[in-house]
Amino acid sequence: MRQTGTDQNIKSGQEVAKQSGQAMSTRFHVEFWKNRLYQKTFTRNGKKYKINEYSIRLQHLGRRESFALGTINAHVGAIKAKEIAGYLESNGWELTLAKYKPDQVSNEKICTLGEFLANVRQSSHLKLMTVRRYEVKLRRIVADLAGVDNESKGKAKRAKYDYVNGGQKEWAAKVDAQNLSILTPESINRWRNEYIARSNTDPIVRKSAERSAVSYLRNVKALFSKDILATLNVKLPPDPFNGVRLKDPGSPRYHSEIDPVWLVNSAESELKDKFPQLYLALSLCLWGGLRRREADLLTWAQLDFENGQIHIRRTIYFEPKTEESQRDIDLPIEAITILRKFREGSVSEFVLEGSEPRLNATYDYYRADNTWRALNTWLRNKGVTQYKAIHMLRKESGSLMATQFGIEAARQHLGHRDIRTTSSHYVSKKVRREISLTVDKSFINTIDKVI
Repeated sequence: MRQTGTDQNIKSGQEVAKQSGQAMSTRFHVEFWKNRLYQKTFTRNGKKYKINEYSIRLQHLGRRESFALGTINAHVGAIKAKEIAGYLESNGWELTLAKYKPDQVSNEKICTLGEFLANVRQSSHLKLMTVRRYEVKLRRIVADLAGVDNESKGKAKRAKYDYVNGGQKEWAAKVDAQNLSILTPESINRWRNEYIARSNTDPIVRKSAERSAVSYLRNVKALFSKDILATLNVKLPPDPFNGVRLKDPGSPRYHSEIDPVWLVNSAESELKDKFPQLYLALSLCLWGGLRRREADLLTWAQLDFENGQIHIRRTIYFEPKTEESQRDIDLPIEAITILRKFREGSVSEFVLEGSEPRLNATYDYYRADNTWRALNTWLRNKGVTQYKAIHMLRKESGSLMATQFGIEAARQHLGHRDIRTTSSHYVSKKVRREISLTVDKSFINTIDKVI
């Protein structure tokens, strides 16, 4: 900034502010603020100096702060002063200082990402598995904004996926050390735009990227909800989602790729005798519409052979996704017959064979992981191209239920809280529906002759 020496008695900001009689009567007018601008002064070696750039002093709720306006043009400064004053009145001191005096908000006082996540785990009402899912996405965003991976290439860049030799742990430590002040409405919007831009111009890939970006941000935003923030005791930055609009990219509708009758027959001939556990897993997900985790931790005690039902309930091993996920699933005689045969030869408490359940796991862990992986490969070989091939079985089950008994029956069958979820994501048209009109046959014959 330019400084000019002077022996004159330069008016202070307070003295300028007192000259309100010269200002326009309304604070919404630029002239009102022009007459309240002042130039800061300081004294050096007995001489008084004035800084040419204008400043404004604002008072709100008993607090007073000055703001440098970064201009020597009084009209431009008045416009900026009016803008700051309006923002202050609408948003309060914390957000105003963060926006217009970011250097004053000491980043050293703001917690790191690691401190924030540790506090969320300790104090919030969220399940540890839920926190785990959310923090993975938050780390991804913070790492991108901080450029943690910018200097890494090749093998070093892939080290963050190395859970065995400590590469992932080392990468997470770098990200967790980042100050949480890196998250602002501007940086979050920038991250979203750059994430989508990387998807190239392919409309299918771009739409997928738009949905992924919204999913990331919705999960992360949940960590900054009022209910959670009220339980924390770390210094946080202003709400990074203030003003961030999460545009709905539209529901990824389910489109059936496989004839379920053909798939069942294929499984009957290829899996039933050679790979019985794959056949059993497929039956649970297709006939019963079970989620993978529901099937993975299903016990024989939850099967009611007499009434032909599966009871999805909270157990010591399993926590339902929602209360609506607890349901009674009616099975046809064909499915009950399959399950009876497997029950006769089972010595396990669980329907599917696998390892012991990990009750305290904070990540997606499946007892029958080998079975699920092999079934996923088999489905891929059968032409299932969807990203979650096994989840396709559940969607096929919901589509069949909706076709035969309606969308509400499908919602109950799948255990959804909102019927819109069932309609938008889980149901594909399974029967042909066409408009029937009576057309004069002579007219059709005339068209044939013309063609």
